[in-house]
Formats: sequence, structure tokens, C-alpha cells
Amino acid sequence: MAAPSFLGTRLRRLRKDKHYSQTKLADALGISASYLNLIEHDRRDLTVPLLLKISHLLKVDPHFFAPQQDSQLLADVAEILHDPLFSQEEFSDNTVTSFVSDHPDLSISLTKLYQAYKATLGDLQYMKERLSQDSLLADSSFRLRTLVTSILSLTEIMHDNEDLAANQRKEFLEIVFKDSVALTDTVNEMLGFVGGDHVTDTGFHVSPVEAVTDFIQFSNNYFDVLETAASKLRAEVKSFETTNILNLTEYLEQSFQVKIEYATNNHDDTEVSLYDETNRHLVLSGTLPPSSIKFHLALLIGQLNYDTLLNTLVDIPELVSAAAKEKGKDALASYFAGAFLFPYEKFYRAAEQYRYDIELLQHHFGASYEQICHRLTTLQRPEMSGVPFHLIRTDVAGNISKRFSASGLRIPRYGSACPRWVVHSSLLTPGSLCTQISEMPDGSQFFAIAHTVTKPSLGFAHPKRHYAISLGCELSHANRLIYADDMNISTPKSIMPVGIACRLCDREKCSHRAAPAPAQPARNKNGQRNLSPGIGDW
Repeated sequence: MAAPSFLGTRLRRLRKDKHYSQTKLADALGISASYLNLIEHDRRDLTVPLLLKISHLLKVDPHFFAPQQDSQLLADVAEILHDPLFSQEEFSDNTVTSFVSDHPDLSISLTKLYQAYKATLGDLQYMKERLSQDSLLADSSFRLRTLVTSILSLTEIMHDNEDLAANQRKEFLEIVFKDSVALTDTVNEMLGFVGGDHVTDTGFHVSPVEAVTDFIQFSNNYFDVLETAASKLRAEVKSFETTNILNLTEYLEQSFQVKIEYATNNHDDTEVSLYDETNRHLVLSGTLPPSSIKFHLALLIGQLNYDTLLNTLVDIPELVSAAAKEKGKDALASYFAGAFLFPYEKFYRAAEQYRYDIELLQHHFGASYEQICHRLTTLQRPEMSGVPFHLIRTDVAGNISKRFSASGLRIPRYGSACPRWVVHSSLLTPGSLCTQISEMPDGSQFFAIAHTVTKPSLGFAHPKRHYAISLGCELSHANRLIYADDMNISTPKSIMPVGIACRLCDREKCSHRAAPAPAQPARNKNGQRNLSPGIGDW
């Protein structure tokens, strides 16, 4: 089944918002009203020339029709409806697609409600663990009972003994007052202990990291204003024709009076970089490779040179909290650093020339593997666009720490991804590049590569961090990648059946399953059953 298209739905909503009738818009576009009606119901394709006409006529950016946002919303809603919470309900793919298509605002509200539900479950589990194990809470509970007993006993004595001596009554009152203060402190301590991190007076907010991830996904990981800023800065400063550590250092010293120091083994050994805003002093770890040093210098240039611009870009309703805005600024500053070190046109031409050979691009630009992968996902300029990639980064435990999808691949938001994905198997062969052609249950096919990366060690006391990074695209784009040259893309012989995540996957006979399928499988008709029906033991 092909991935659903929402272009018609978006066009219909936009037309109504702009107060156009079907007939009026069709006349302006030079097509029949019946043909426009077919487009709006996704029964005819919206061609590029027609899309550009519509964008000009209705005064919207062509990116308004980018499918990634609606596809991601569909993925989120589908994932939510496969939660065990809805195990008694059955929702067909067509039902979910129609719901998201017809009610996008309600779908967004549903995702927010589910995020609040998951956050509450997390808080509840956290509290269960602490209530059963935390010695500090046990001590607070003991103090609470002791203080309440003391206050109650003393007040009963004073209440029942009217002839109590004045000095004794005063002494008892002082003890009651002291215990009352201690009781207040204990109660406040316990209230702080059980306070929720996700709910505020104004409602539920997603975590800053999730908010920024959604912001980047919605922007399709392309920020033209930052590309322009990076291009202008390179043009203004002649020494930036070839960016290296020396000219980046000189620019920071001369333009911002930043003093740069490289840490020794016994100094600042817990961070790769520390910047003192007051004294304009940057300390970089001596363990950083040249590519990382250049990136950190470019990152600081972006933060110091374009602070106002970055603040403007993150001043949006989706980034509600101060922490989310700060995370957003960090992400955009990193985007600027990539745009500055790897100029868009030059990088795009090199990527096409080398057929997206990441190792050649590393040598060409003096960059790390991860830096090249990140930059490849940003080649989304309409008139000069690269392969629409998805990017996934996981740690050795399978936790997804970075995710972006322009390929249409649905990446789970609320849990781990399918264990059959190549990003996981690459951890079994560190340092080797792995390839995979995969097929989702809906029939969509993807080509992906994966490679492990290791962050610099800051010494024996700070173990190295290992990650796996996967870069992939829809199979129809695979012929543009050098990694697919030995594969028959048109009729591949080896295709890995994969899912999104175990609880979203209907593949019943999967030996890698780590969670029950959305619908429990029926018993075999011949009356046989699995003697040890554990997960994965099919």
C-alpha cells in the first residue's frame, strides 16, 4: 500500500481559509473544477507547475505542501492508537488516515494528550520506585509522624490541664512552635519530592528536546535564513574562503576578543568545551579532533554573531518553555555551523559528484562522519535539493537520541525502533559500514546505511560514548547513492521485512519481537500451541 498523500487535503483547507470556491480557484489555475475536485480528494497528483501556481495565487510558500509534517502526524496518531490502552479497539489504516486528514487540529490535540498521559505514567513509575526504595522519603515520613505526635500530645496536655503553670505552658508552646516549623519544612520537602515535572499552571508541555525535534521536523531541517547568513559572513571575511582552525580562531579573537585555550589533562576534564560569557574565555578539550575543533569555533561564531536572529527564530508558540527556546537556539547555532563550514552549493555539488560517498566528503571538507550525515539531511532547498534522507542515531542500548525523516520513514517517538533496522545491527560490527534494503508492512521500501561512531574520551574516568548512525532514503532514490551500486534496486533479491516498533508491527512470526503485536494472534487451527510462548519464541 502506498503511503497516503495529504496534498489534496492541505489544498482544500487552504482554499477554504482563503475564501476561494472550487470554481474560482480552478478558473484562476486554468483547469476544470472537476479536475481540482479530484486533486483535493487525492485522486489526481498535484504537479510541480500547478503547485507553484497555487502557491503564488494563494500567497503561501511551496513548503506548505511538504508531505513530511502530515506523514509524521499520521505516524504519531497510528502509534498512539496501537498503545495497549486501546487494545480493545480496532482502527483500520484507512480510518486513521481519514481521521488525520479530516481533523488535523484534533489529531495534534490527541498527540498532546497522549504525551501528557505517557509523562504521567513515567512520573507514577518513578514515584513507585522512590516510594519503595528511597531512604530519604522514609526518613521524612518518620519525622512527619514524630512531629505530628509531639504537637498533638503537647496541645492535648495544655488543653486538658487548665491549671498548668505559666512557665510550663510557655515551654510547651515553644516546643509546639518549633515542631510546627519543622513540620512545615518536612511537608514542603515531601511535596517537592512528589512534584511533577511535566505539568504547569498553563497545561502540559512536551520536553524541550521533543519540542525542538518537532520544530526541526516541521521546518524540514532547512533554514534558508541561516544559509543566507552563513553565505554572507563568508563573503564579508576574505579569510573564510578556506575555513580552518587558524582563521576561525583569529576571527573570534579580533571580532569578539575571545581568548581560546586548549585544556590539559588536569584542567576541565569533564567537558569538551566551556565558554565563560563574562570573561570571553573558551576552553576546548585537548582530546578533540580538528573537525570537532572547527565545528565548536564555528558554533561560537554563530552564537555571538547571530544571537538576535536565533532568538527571533525560536520565538514561536511551539517552543513554549525557556528551556525549549534555549535548546532550539543550540540546534539552530549547530545548523549555522554546518552551513558555514560546508557551503550549500559547494556541498551539494560535491555530494552529487561523489554520489553521496560519506568518506570522500569527509576528506573533501575535513569533517567527521556525523557532521557529513547531518549536513546531507539539510539539502532541502527547492531548486537544488539532494536526496531526501532520514537520519537516526542510537546508543548501545537502542535509545534514539536523534531522529529526522524526509524520506517518509516513520520513526517511533515513544519507544525503541524495530530491532531489525540496520542501525542496530551495525553495532555488532563496529567500524564497518552496513547496508540494508527494508520493507515496511505497508509495502514501502527503503535503502539505508549504518555506521558506528565513537565520541572522544576525556580520560579513563570518563568512558567513551558509542553510537550508531543510520542514513536512509526511499528505495527509488537509492540509485543516486554509491552504496547501492552492487544491488539490484529494481528487483532486489534480499529485502529485510521490518516494522516501526514491535507494538506497532503486525508481523506475527518475527523472532525479534520484544513486545506483543497490536492484535494477539489466534491459536493454530490444528490445535497445536507453543509450549513456551514468550515474546519472540514463535
